[in-house]
Amino acid sequence: MPAYPDLRGGCPDLDSGFPGDEACIAPPSPEEGFQIHVGPADYKDPAQIGVFVLGAGDETSGCWNYRTPNAQDVYYQGYTFSGRPGTHHIFNSMLNVEVTGGGDIHVCVDAGLGNSPDRLGSLPAAGKAYTPRTVVAPENAGVGRLIPANTPAEADMHYFNVSDAAILREFWLNIYYIDKNDVTEEGKELRGMGGLGWAVLPIPVGADEVYPYECPIDTSGRILGMAGHYHAHGKRQTVSIRRANGQRERIFDVFNYADAATFPFDSTSVNAPLSNTQDGAISGRPDVSAGDVLEWECHIVNDGAVPLTYSNDVQNGEMCNLFGTVVGPEINCLLP
Repeated sequence: MPAYPDLRGGCPDLDSGFPGDEACIAPPSPEEGFQIHVGPADYKDPAQIGVFVLGAGDETSGCWNYRTPNAQDVYYQGYTFSGRPGTHHIFNSMLNVEVTGGGDIHVCVDAGLGNSPDRLGSLPAAGKAYTPRTVVAPENAGVGRLIPANTPAEADMHYFNVSDAAILREFWLNIYYIDKNDVTEEGKELRGMGGLGWAVLPIPVGADEVYPYECPIDTSGRILGMAGHYHAHGKRQTVSIRRANGQRERIFDVFNYADAATFPFDSTSVNAPLSNTQDGAISGRPDVSAGDVLEWECHIVNDGAVPLTYSNDVQNGEMCNLFGTVVGPEINCLLP
């Protein structure tokens, strides 16, 4: 199947004076979907620029509130994400509490673990600056995820600036509809959070260790896609499925924290093959059954000057997390 085109460069008249104007993407037609844009509405307004600017060498993590623009309940199937340079992750969460849209970047309602009682569910997220829309495989033609009308939401924005000039914390997210009458299966959020115990017992300086985690699978289904997430001291993240009979199937490896791959798993997508040196994954469908276990591990080498805590700090914090979409089981584990 042909891939969707790269949408970057879709705003030729944008001239903000900051790096990454080419990251801007045009919104979809109203019939096709909607766009969420977090960033200045007026690039000539110093007050707006001041909210989103990040100085040379700086790092920050915080949330921006908004409401989804859909006037009615909708289902979505697919998205395109594009952020300016410095984008490390964007986690978009729907909330069941009222929020004041815009204004500033502040402390998040959800602490990034997905377990806040005020969190309704997830919207598309990203672990790098660009995630293209992917072609839907035949077996997933009826999979959709619900977005209630005008839902309060927050964008958890982690940016770090390794350049010697100021950047903007800004992204564009296109979300594409599926007709509710065509939805036959509900996509669910897959979330595995490893390393939470490092907030209490940090990884000591000089440590060179592989940290393993696992999450049980309670019913049959299939994993539609996954992405790993860790920071600068992570050397490799490996994900496997341990079958109920004890056999282990390696699913993917990632080696680059700053540009970690997102892997689709279906009957038509072809991923880079598994290797021991670069990002790779199986191609095809990793269907799961009750009794299977999702396993993942991170090889972390603390060659820095301070112990590593579980935090949104690329150099002084670490994580060993998984995100994805699943049909069938609930796969959601918070682990020390």
